[in-house]
Amino acid sequence: MIKRIDQMIIDFKTELNEKSIRDLKIAIFHKVQNEKRAMVLISLKALDCKKNLPMLNLLIKEIEKTSIKLNVRIHFIEYTEELFLLLKRITLDTGISLYKNSEIAALFLISRAFEENTKVLVYDEDEKLSKKLYFNLCTYGYSIERAHTMEEFLSAINDDLYELVVSRTQLNKRVLQGQQKISLSKELIINLPVFMNKAAETLVSFTGLEAKKITHRIQEFDTTIDDDGICAVMGFSGNLEGYFTLVFPRDIASIALESLLGEKISTEDTDTLTDGVGEFCNIITGSVKTELDLKGIKILFELPETYTSLPLAQKKIGLNNGVWMDMELSNKPFYMFITK
Repeated sequence: MIKRIDQMIIDFKTELNEKSIRDLKIAIFHKVQNEKRAMVLISLKALDCKKNLPMLNLLIKEIEKTSIKLNVRIHFIEYTEELFLLLKRITLDTGISLYKNSEIAALFLISRAFEENTKVLVYDEDEKLSKKLYFNLCTYGYSIERAHTMEEFLSAINDDLYELVVSRTQLNKRVLQGQQKISLSKELIINLPVFMNKAAETLVSFTGLEAKKITHRIQEFDTTIDDDGICAVMGFSGNLEGYFTLVFPRDIASIALESLLGEKISTEDTDTLTDGVGEFCNIITGSVKTELDLKGIKILFELPETYTSLPLAQKKIGLNNGVWMDMELSNKPFYMFITK
């Protein structure tokens, strides 16, 4: 079955411009005319769009026109998360669908692409879309379950029961053979919102700046986001066990401390920045501990250890998957990571 899907794929291995779009249309024409394909999947894994929104809009427009002209279904697969966020918006009113990989495309586009009892988990933050995904897949005879909240979703994939996960929110990540398996306990997963909400509330309270959660996902600790970031790590034990890690780029660490202290803080003042990020870590985890105490969950946080190198922080917390959280403070990114 995957072979049949692979025969429908065209790789878009170039940067996005008018010539590459023309070349892509020619490739689609040959795929349809010479190979008699009624559906074409365009792989964007090597596409360099560089947030070129006008050219991306042109690509969608031309693909839609080609689809109608040739009477062929055309969909995108294998895109980056950054590209997905753009595509999700500009393909909304088109016939183009987005599938993270060929397996997910086969699941939706080819009847009985997998065995009838294939176990599939469906989740999306958009309730209407989640229901649509669920009911569409139910018609194929698969064993479908739908998570209703992010907490249910994270708990379900930790159980390692599902062969495929379908979620536009999570980019349709597969969890076959332990991929994306998360080592956190169910109790910690259920209480992750406490960490996220208290981080935002605490930073707003102490700095007066706007703070919010953007996204979160399962992965290893990301050491590539900042070569010179400030990082604080706190181990915790009790009813919940693991590591809480706070990562601030120097510029946002400086802004946050200036708002807190009321004085200018240089991005080169490493001692002050590390002390400050460590203190923010203390404040956040203190609020988390208070909230968990109210729920009857006893947790003890260690003193924070601070680092000016993310690889050094990773040596402390290990290589296990965890939950990586993209946050913003005053519209600038900072990050949190929780792992066992």
